[in-house]
Amino acid sequence: MTYFSLDKALSYGVKFAEKNGAEEVEGYSSSSKEIEIGVEKNIPTISTGVSTGVSFRVVKNNNLGFAFTKTLTQERIESTIKVAIQNANSKGKDPDFKSLPHPSKKSALKLKFDKKLDNLSSDDLASNLSTLIDAIDGTKGLHYLQGQMFLGIVEDHLVNSHGIDISDKGGGFGGFAAAITTKGLIPNYSFGIMGGPSVASFRIQDLIEDTILQTQRAAAPRTINIEKELPIILEPEASLGIMGSLFRILSNQLTGSKVASGATPYSDQVGNQIAIEGFSLVDNGVDPLKIGSSAYDAEGLPREETLLIDNGILKTFLLDNYYGNKLGLESNGKSSRVGQFGFGGDPVKTQPTISTSSLEILPGKSSKEEIIQETKEGFMLRSLMGLHMSDFSSGRFSVTGFGWYIKNGEIKYPVQGISISGILPDLIKNIDMISKERESMLLGECPYIRFANVKTTAKKFDFKTRFSLGLLKVLTTLKIMKNPMF
Repeated sequence: MTYFSLDKALSYGVKFAEKNGAEEVEGYSSSSKEIEIGVEKNIPTISTGVSTGVSFRVVKNNNLGFAFTKTLTQERIESTIKVAIQNANSKGKDPDFKSLPHPSKKSALKLKFDKKLDNLSSDDLASNLSTLIDAIDGTKGLHYLQGQMFLGIVEDHLVNSHGIDISDKGGGFGGFAAAITTKGLIPNYSFGIMGGPSVASFRIQDLIEDTILQTQRAAAPRTINIEKELPIILEPEASLGIMGSLFRILSNQLTGSKVASGATPYSDQVGNQIAIEGFSLVDNGVDPLKIGSSAYDAEGLPREETLLIDNGILKTFLLDNYYGNKLGLESNGKSSRVGQFGFGGDPVKTQPTISTSSLEILPGKSSKEEIIQETKEGFMLRSLMGLHMSDFSSGRFSVTGFGWYIKNGEIKYPVQGISISGILPDLIKNIDMISKERESMLLGECPYIRFANVKTTAKKFDFKTRFSLGLLKVLTTLKIMKNPMF
């Protein structure tokens, strides 16, 4: 039995596909390393793995077929190619398919891989997590709930029959933590998440300090009765964070696949004003400080910094090769094979799809303090839940969030159970203030944004709920119940 190296498997697979009737072929190989260490409900978990494999996309009968294998033998490579060809044949002709990508005339921005990532071990991650837990539990009024440290490294190689031949290596390192505060009648929790593409871009002390700060800000929440339209300020995490963020709906509506199917209100809006002047949205695939950045996308085309909305005017969409061709445009390097962090999914098993890299909303003209001071009554929200239940085609949403009540230009107290609803295309025309300050997050950069009027509802907890939460607080304080909110 003949075993191949990854590069040999690629070259052999491409040649075998061409000899066996493939009109075009693309080969992709990946060698990845992942470590995830966490503690939840006082139970430690560890997941480590090294994965290698190859996948192929072949063109037959004017359509694409896909197959992958983790076994690098000659026999398995041949059978994988045959499956991909059969897959393409079975689909029938696709009148919108033009070809696999050709080499781009655009130059790729080289991003340097931090070799120190190769030296990180599970012991290093465990030590960081232990430091985090001790720091949170050592803070008065706080208790550790859940946390995780993660490391991912991917080295890949892509070739196709049109002459694309690129190799890349990237990775990331970071962590997540959640803590509970028992101050006040109602216990509450908050979180922090940080990471970057190098060892130097992540400091455990920064994550500790942010988690403690955010949880202390959330202490002693109240519940109130409100049902009316109010100004809503979104903190950066609620706009572009990974724990539930409103503008992820907008980025979904700007993907070429949604545009081509008409499943978005923006299909025919390029050149038109779709948001207020002063609102600009960028997808930056080459930000050297972000995990999601890389020199090339999943099809071997250069990633780039793409201005999607410029001062409220829609400029373009998120495009890969297929949907760029279908829409009569050009790919802007938005094809991806991996999950949201660049972790948690095997890129070999995943066909390229359109996704963002690192979204940025450009700064505005107001200060954060001015935005708060100009709010007679309203809320500032940090987290939103239920966005996955939204209608991504229309942008209609109804979500519940946590935040702070503002009265006469002052933040009064945190509030649980704030519900907001609306239609995003209308909402982005209702922005009236954007801050100069921006915050950097794991996969984005964003200012504070205020919407002039949003349908808002909040309700006080009844006696039974308040009593249950009071009991929960006692149990948590006495540590009779571990991590009760998860």
